[in-house]
Amino acid sequence: MKTIAFYISDYGYGHAGRSIAVMRRLLDDNAHIKLIVCHSFALEFVKESLKEYRNRVHFREVATDVGYVLCEDSLEPDKHALNSKVQDWIDEWAFLCEQERLFLEEYEVVSVVSDISPLGIAAAYELNIPAIAISNFTWHGAYQGLLDEELLAFLEKQYQKVTHFFELAGYNEQHWSSCHEQVGFFSRDISESEVKRIQRELNPNKDKLIVFFGLGMKVDVKTLQDFKLWDSPNCIFIVSHNVPINAHNVIKVPLSYTESQNYLAAADIVITKAGWGMISEALAGQSSLLLINRQSMKEDRNTIRYMMEHNLCKLVSQEELPLIEVTKSLRTQLATLTTCQSDNRLNQIINKIIKIVNEVQ
Repeated sequence: MKTIAFYISDYGYGHAGRSIAVMRRLLDDNAHIKLIVCHSFALEFVKESLKEYRNRVHFREVATDVGYVLCEDSLEPDKHALNSKVQDWIDEWAFLCEQERLFLEEYEVVSVVSDISPLGIAAAYELNIPAIAISNFTWHGAYQGLLDEELLAFLEKQYQKVTHFFELAGYNEQHWSSCHEQVGFFSRDISESEVKRIQRELNPNKDKLIVFFGLGMKVDVKTLQDFKLWDSPNCIFIVSHNVPINAHNVIKVPLSYTESQNYLAAADIVITKAGWGMISEALAGQSSLLLINRQSMKEDRNTIRYMMEHNLCKLVSQEELPLIEVTKSLRTQLATLTTCQSDNRLNQIINKIIKIVNEVQ
C-alpha cells in the first residue's frame, strides 16, 4: 500500500466536490492506494461521500487555507479583513508547516495532492516528495488586486514548490512547474435514475421550468427574499439548504444529501456565481448556465472569460441580479448556448498521479 495525503481548500464545497471525484476514481482504479484527507470546513461532507472506502481512507481535521473573506451581506471581498487573516496565517506558517512535515513523515506519505492549499505543498517540499496541484487557480493568482504585495510574494514562494500541476479549464496564471498539463472540466458521476426521480418529484406534470440557484456555502445574502426571481412564472427553484429564502416554489436540497450534482443535472437552468465546481457539474448535466459577473475576483474573471469564449453561459451583473426574472426572452437567450457535456478528463489526472506515486521508492 502507498499513502497519498490529499489537501483540500477550506473555502466552500466546490474544491471538496471535485476532490471527491478525483479520490473516488483513485480508489476505484488502484487497490494499492490509501488516502489521508486533510481538510476542515466540509470534512463531514467528504467523510459521508467516501464512506464506502472507509478501510482505505483516513480523515485529518486541519485548516488548510484562508480562502476569501466577503463583506457582510455581499458577494464582494473584504480586502482589509482578508489581508488581516492571511497575515495571521503566515505569522504561524513555520509552526504549521513543521506540523505537516512531521505528519507526512510519521504516516510515510509518498506524495501530496493539493486543491489548492499551499500548506501541504510546502511540507512535501521539505521531505522531497512529489507535490501535485489540481486547480483552475492558486491563491496567489486569486488574491491579485486584493492582497498586499509582501503577502503575495510569500504565497508565490510556496507555489513554486509544486512538482506537477494539472491546470483545469479557465486556468490563466503562470506555470508553477515545468511539469504541467491542461485538463478540461470533470465532475462527480451523475445518476440518471436519481435525476429522473428528482424531476418527477419537483415537476410531476412536466409543466414547469426547474431552476437551480446557487451562491455557494460561504455566501450569506440576507436580501435574497426580496429578489424578483422567485416571482418568475411556471418555475420551481432549487437552492442549497443554507439559503435563507422561503417561498412556495423554492425547494432546498436536504442537508444530508451529498450528491448535489444530481440536483444540478435535474435543472433546466443553473444561476450561480462562477465557481468551477458548480459550473463543471452543470455542464455535465447539460443545464443552461447564467453566471453572476463578479469582476472583483480574478478567479471568477478567468472562469467567465473561458465560458464566454466557448459560448457556454450568459452573464448577469450583481446589480441586475435582484431584479432578474426567468422570462421567455431569457429562455430564448439561454437556448442559443453551446451544449457542452463535461468531458470528465479524470483518467488523464489519475493515470499521471499513479505514475508519479509508483516512481517513488
